[in-house]
Amino acid sequence: MEQCDYCDQLFDTKEVLYEHVEVHSDTERNEQIISNQKESNKN
Repeated sequence: MEQCDYCDQLFDTKEVLYEHVEVHSDTERNEQIISNQKESNKN
């Protein structure tokens, strides 16, 4: 069993875990982009 460090969800294989973790990395990237856009709009 493999466990996601972000949400503690369990997976049968590392391959499935890696696919799942991409969801978290995409979310973080998108949140950062939105944050940066809000900052630039304030200025």
